[in-house]
Amino acid sequence: MKTLLLVLLVTFVSANVDISKLQALEVIKEDEQMAEQTMLQMLRDHEGDEHEGHKNIFDLLGPGLEEFFKGLNSVSDEDMGLNLESSTGFNEEISAAMWQVYSDVCEQGEECQSPFMGCNCHSYFNKLENPVCRGFPCRLAKWATDGSAAKLLRNIRDQKDLKGLVGAAMESAYPLMQLACKCNPELFSTAVSCAKNYDGALIEGKEDWKGYRKVMKKIKFDSMIKFASAMFGAYCGDKEGACLGSFQNLAEEFAAMMDRSCSGETEDQCNNFRRLSDGIYEFIAFLSDEEGQEELTLKNIVKMFYVKVPKNFWCGDSNCAAGYLSKNFNNNCCFRNAVEKFDAGMVGEFEKYLRSFLKAVSGGEIKIPAFGKAVRTKISQSVNPNAACKSKYYEAAQKC
Repeated sequence: MKTLLLVLLVTFVSANVDISKLQALEVIKEDEQMAEQTMLQMLRDHEGDEHEGHKNIFDLLGPGLEEFFKGLNSVSDEDMGLNLESSTGFNEEISAAMWQVYSDVCEQGEECQSPFMGCNCHSYFNKLENPVCRGFPCRLAKWATDGSAAKLLRNIRDQKDLKGLVGAAMESAYPLMQLACKCNPELFSTAVSCAKNYDGALIEGKEDWKGYRKVMKKIKFDSMIKFASAMFGAYCGDKEGACLGSFQNLAEEFAAMMDRSCSGETEDQCNNFRRLSDGIYEFIAFLSDEEGQEELTLKNIVKMFYVKVPKNFWCGDSNCAAGYLSKNFNNNCCFRNAVEKFDAGMVGEFEKYLRSFLKAVSGGEIKIPAFGKAVRTKISQSVNPNAACKSKYYEAAQKC
């Protein structure tokens, strides 16, 4: 969710300001890259080790996570392009660009002139019956300019752990998600129409337009709409967003599990991922085995990952399944409904969109192999404890 909101912010200003000037995003990106490098180096230092008798893998990741937050907390307002005295919360240059986009999105007259959003897109949104949905683009622009985006960045900077980071991002997104829930699925279909028939000024030159339209024609947007509207509908719960708070709690708990995993040994083996360490080492060894490269088909990779990580997480400890995992996940009706919707058929819709998107944007150079029924099923089971091992959750399952 943090990424979603930052992408929205980039989109709002990209038409009128050089991306390199968005210091907040640059600093956060650099901090993430430094942390990633630290984590990868720690893993490389132990590459080739047998997992038995060596450090838990999360002890190798912990220093990188600590480095990330140390760097994040040290970033200044100036580094991030923030200014407490402005109405947007950003410096003069970024604020000016944001207000130009706001005017484009929210202040169109009878004769449309929309270099950013495009007049076709304005027309599509104006045709929506629900006034909340018609005004959704303007509400996003207001979110960016009323200080909410700047507040989000400051809150992100102040966090000390992953749980706080996820919570800050989702709390900021909550009002927008509530509005979006009222507009599902038309929000997705309208956004696709805007993309397919874009007529703004962000694309320049005959060849660029030709390439853009060629890409749009090749992407299977119907599959994307089916997948996105179904899963977002599950995320919302209903038109009023009944499940939003529940999923925020779930996301924060998953993040807290990672925090606990990287904090060292603990007596509780259920509320963290440390018990998955051996399986992760075994999966890495499988990928690294030079003699077994012929076995590295998509089907075998997904199968091995499923057995060593997700299935081990949901099913590896019966006490965890009947206790912590049932209480915090499987007995959450919003979660259970969402993962039931994420079945092999839904994975197939995402696969169609993903394959077409990668092929289109790469000019045919990126072609991922077909998943097949077995791969789609394993991906679906990876997030669904009842599909992975129903017998371990049956007795503790509450009725939804």
